[in-house]
Amino acid sequence: MNILMEIRKYKAALMSLVMTAVLIVFSCLVFSIWKEYKEAIINNQKKQMLLTTQTMGDNLKAFIEGYQEDINSLCAMEDANYERTGVKNWNVLAEYVNYHTRYVYDAILEDKNGKLLKSLHGYGVKQVYSTTGINDEMSFRQCKLENGEMYLLVKKNLPDGNSVSIVINTKSYYDSLVSNIRLGTNGYVVIKDSHGNILVHPQKSQWGINVISGRQVMFPEVDLTSLKKMIERQNRGETGVAEYYSYWWSDPGVPEVKKISAFSPAFIGGGFLVVSAVIDYNDIYIPVAAGFFKIGLVSLGIVAVVLGMVFYIGALWLQKRKDREEIAYLLELNKILEEMHQSEETIAHQQRLQIMGTMTGGIAHEFNNLLTPIMGYAELLMVELPDDSETYDNAMEIYEASAKAKEIIQQISSLSRKNMETAYKSINAAKVLRRAVKMVISVCPVNVHVEEEIILSEECFLGNETQMNQVILNICVNAIHAIGHSEGTIRIRASNVNPYDLEQLKQSAVSGEWSSYIRIDISDNGEGMSEDILKQIFDPFFTTKKNGAGTGLGLSLVEQIIHSHKGHIFAESSTGTGSVFHIFLPVIEQKEQEVSQTLETDTDGALRLLIIDDNPKVLKLLEKSFGKLKVTVFSCMNFEEARKTLKEQEVDAVVTEQYVAGKSGTDFCMSLQGSYPELIRIIMADRVTKEIVEAKQRKIIDDYIDKPVSDSAILKSVKNCIEKI
Repeated sequence: MNILMEIRKYKAALMSLVMTAVLIVFSCLVFSIWKEYKEAIINNQKKQMLLTTQTMGDNLKAFIEGYQEDINSLCAMEDANYERTGVKNWNVLAEYVNYHTRYVYDAILEDKNGKLLKSLHGYGVKQVYSTTGINDEMSFRQCKLENGEMYLLVKKNLPDGNSVSIVINTKSYYDSLVSNIRLGTNGYVVIKDSHGNILVHPQKSQWGINVISGRQVMFPEVDLTSLKKMIERQNRGETGVAEYYSYWWSDPGVPEVKKISAFSPAFIGGGFLVVSAVIDYNDIYIPVAAGFFKIGLVSLGIVAVVLGMVFYIGALWLQKRKDREEIAYLLELNKILEEMHQSEETIAHQQRLQIMGTMTGGIAHEFNNLLTPIMGYAELLMVELPDDSETYDNAMEIYEASAKAKEIIQQISSLSRKNMETAYKSINAAKVLRRAVKMVISVCPVNVHVEEEIILSEECFLGNETQMNQVILNICVNAIHAIGHSEGTIRIRASNVNPYDLEQLKQSAVSGEWSSYIRIDISDNGEGMSEDILKQIFDPFFTTKKNGAGTGLGLSLVEQIIHSHKGHIFAESSTGTGSVFHIFLPVIEQKEQEVSQTLETDTDGALRLLIIDDNPKVLKLLEKSFGKLKVTVFSCMNFEEARKTLKEQEVDAVVTEQYVAGKSGTDFCMSLQGSYPELIRIIMADRVTKEIVEAKQRKIIDDYIDKPVSDSAILKSVKNCIEKI
């Protein structure tokens, strides 16, 4: 069934790939057709625009040449009148203007200095904006008259130094001959001289300004690079079409737009004018796109009908296949429901474990309070009784039983709490491993046996006991899973070796910093691992467990902890024969030391302790124990009583429980810093929390000790604090 499902998946993936390829080819084909269609339409529009400018250029040339002939005729008529009358009065100018009112505004006579001599309206030339030479005598100009309006002039210089000009009404000329030409929604026709000065434009405000320099003054923030390149071509008298970026000068904000301009020169004598037709690129592009879109819709409709038929046939085939798969689906669904049921049971089990972990802290506190007087009084009895008496043996049994109970409580606490310590300490390897083996035995099912061979004496390593417990437990839990329901054995062996053994496994030179290592071998006879899996076991989130049974973080965390202890870890395995993990930890010279009764000789009764605990049995025991050591002890059951004692008595060290009557011992120690800066402050903790570790780092407290406490543990902590001062 799984093979069939895989084949169907591959078929579906192949079909999707083919469909994607077809769509890509179809899209490329459509894009190519669209590109050719668009270019053909736009090029055709460009040709029509160019033809329009050429026609208008010919009309403009004929228009100006007509006024050249008129001005020559006026001069000839005035010469004939002068021959008859002997007087030049230029009355023919007024007659000419009155007869040609459609385009001619005025005809003026000026002297060589530009002073007005004759005019129908009485306005002379105030400013000249553009001059295009026709021949030695005539020129075509754009001027502003004294009435403030802009006009086009055909001017002729006379032999006597005077000049006569026909003033053409620019607006009348544009409205009659230019404005009727439609170029899209925003298109227009503009006439310029060979220097880029605008002579005729649909916007009167543009008359007389230079296309480039004038607009740079009006709009200094705009980019005219593209426009400037096109104007340079026009000023050279070229004929052509250009796409360029410009602006709608009269619109708010002067928006940038892509334009198309067709231009051609209109030669008048020795100079030329430029006729340019301008259109918004979108006025051509949008209609073209709309037309192509409609064609595309029709094509898509045809394709949709064909695909609909194909899909209908495919749906019939899929329905038949679905009927065949229904039984297989129901079987798979039943399997999933069973797995979900198992997952629910697993989650419930994890929740129970979480609740047990939360309860462990409170249970440990209560047990510690019970064990403290039991161990203390048993130890006092052993000191007072003869070694060979039966009562001494009874006290020894009580002490050893309570010591084992203390060890069990410490193991439970080490598993339930987070490792909050950041500093490592010297740890006896044999003791740690034996406690870890006991934890492993407690979690093993009946079909799994644990064998230990710890060949160590007093070897120590620098580390954290909680983390090492986690390392051993994680590896052994994986071994239990590998063994499964079969009979199996987990072997834990430890010994002191030289660096040569590490070099054999590492297959490279080892630093000479450590002279010997503690080697821990954890092996099982489970199902083992393949070479490919073995390469990945230390990778985060890699797991071989199914249905979410594993997080893939166990061995990754193991490797991280071993490396933080300056150690090495290796794994060997093969399918069907089991696995073995090799751990190497460097041995340090310092030996783990226990505080003995020699502290009794160091005190000489000079040490004064203030002990705060809300359990009267603990206080009574410590008072008796320290009394035998001749150590002065002040005991209090709350912080108010302790403050009063501090005011009345001189104290060297304060030893307080983590919480007394619901109040924090850490906060109490903090309150003593200002008033008693030299006072040693120690916390008796059921479990080490982040608050306690940070308090020690910030010098709020000087040290902390684990409960259940004894007189020797307190004296050792006080002595260490004194040595640090």
